[in-house]
Amino acid sequence: MKHIVLLITTLLIALHGNAQQRGAWTRLTAPAKPMHLAAHGPDRGNAPANDDCANAEAITVAVDCTTPIAGNNADATNDGADASCDDPGADLLDVWYTFNSGPEDTVAVTLTPGPDMEDWAFALYDGCGGAEVACVIVPFAALNVAVSPNTDYWLRVYSNPTYGVGGAFTVCVTGPVVVAPPPANDECTGAVPQALAIGGTVTFQGDNTGATDTEALGQGSAWEAFTLAGSADITIDYCGTAPTFSEYFVVVFASCPLSGPVYPGSYDTTACGDGNGSMCFSGLPAGTYYYPVMAGASSTGPYVLNVTAEPLGTNAVSNDACTGAIPVMATTSCTPQIFSNGCASQSLPATDCGNGAGEANDDVWYSFMATSSDMSIGVLPSASGNMDPVIELFNGSCGSLVFLTCADAGAQNAPEDLQASGLTVGATYYFRVYDHRLQYSWIDPTYELCVVEGLGSGLGLAETPSSAGQAVIYPNPTDGVFTLLTNGSSSVAITVLDASGRSVLNTTRNANAGLVQVDATSLQPGAYVVRCTSGGVVANERLVIR
Repeated sequence: MKHIVLLITTLLIALHGNAQQRGAWTRLTAPAKPMHLAAHGPDRGNAPANDDCANAEAITVAVDCTTPIAGNNADATNDGADASCDDPGADLLDVWYTFNSGPEDTVAVTLTPGPDMEDWAFALYDGCGGAEVACVIVPFAALNVAVSPNTDYWLRVYSNPTYGVGGAFTVCVTGPVVVAPPPANDECTGAVPQALAIGGTVTFQGDNTGATDTEALGQGSAWEAFTLAGSADITIDYCGTAPTFSEYFVVVFASCPLSGPVYPGSYDTTACGDGNGSMCFSGLPAGTYYYPVMAGASSTGPYVLNVTAEPLGTNAVSNDACTGAIPVMATTSCTPQIFSNGCASQSLPATDCGNGAGEANDDVWYSFMATSSDMSIGVLPSASGNMDPVIELFNGSCGSLVFLTCADAGAQNAPEDLQASGLTVGATYYFRVYDHRLQYSWIDPTYELCVVEGLGSGLGLAETPSSAGQAVIYPNPTDGVFTLLTNGSSSVAITVLDASGRSVLNTTRNANAGLVQVDATSLQPGAYVVRCTSGGVVANERLVIR
């Protein structure tokens, strides 16, 4: 079973990972800033002195936290195994500390982020490269950890760049701290299921102060439960909670002890009108469901939780299933249309297109009639959304689909381009679009989409008009070798970018009468952007390699 934790901002609600999946289950938090996402971390040339476990900074177990240790992991690099509460294979920005527990059998770790630190977590180990003792994401208070007396430990403070940047912080290790007693519904067994009728709403009013992580979700939680007599579309929201809860889980469980996690089709912070979160589930079957009310850094105290049931089909988008696929007209050049996968549910399991299977819990369906044997599908996430698009193409008909190909560049908020050859002109093909990461549909699950003839849709590839004569490519399309007509500068820097914006070819050439020949036969067929810098002028031109 996957354990997944996610982070959101006030305007960008994340889950999200499918990036992949973070920590225990699915969590939303709200840092004050939009997330700066860096797939490979920051500049590695300014790593701090305690960047590696072997160079851990020695600290002591203090009496209290009045004089915490100042640290900064903004320029840290990854050193260590996967943290159990975080994404497998994540390139964590970690710094290290070491201490001896002395007479204590319990120590409290207090990690406080600075104003520029958008994601923060810690893991504790019984040696440098030793076994993990504890792992906590976005701790909001001092946390007690059981230790052995007179034993050396290594403390790893880190950020996951998928969810936010690192930065300055303070940390201290003290003796155990007194915590508030847990609420009566601290465990899922303490939740009292309420009957929820279709067309009705159940409102829970509670307080999650002192809640502990009894179910190993990665964060303390109080529990509420509701029972459906029949299948329904469900909305869960925190409307009316004051102050606003900006952190919350986006998952329900089909039993207690926990099993059968069910994730929402979408969620946002706009539906309530007071900044609180709301999430929708399409086609939830009859049964009893358990929901954890997270006790987070900005979500601890009295809460109002509303659960509403509506008839099936109320929430879902029309193309949630293959039978509702939206026909898209194929064109000779990309004329994008705007679509949404808000509140969609999974039709088929996710497919591994080279970057792991991911999640398909928000897949939606489209169809097109092939007008050429070579066709391309382009998807570009909206400017205010956050998505790692996956496109999967099928032959046949709904109910008897045959997989043809799929595309997943693994790039967040970047265009996705599926190119298919050998199609039958006049035949109808089906394709689905989903977010590779668990519910990274965020607050604005919209995207542009187009279907075009030929290899390469060109959607999302910025292009500078060449009317000024600064960069013209010919032939275009090309088999790989092409000529640039530049502004006449003798030295020309050329960068070729693929559909996800990654640099795939870099060269500097001298122009002869403004002409530069480039050999790009090493690149695969598809759509690219050629960035030409000469005489202080930068021009971008679209290139199609056949």
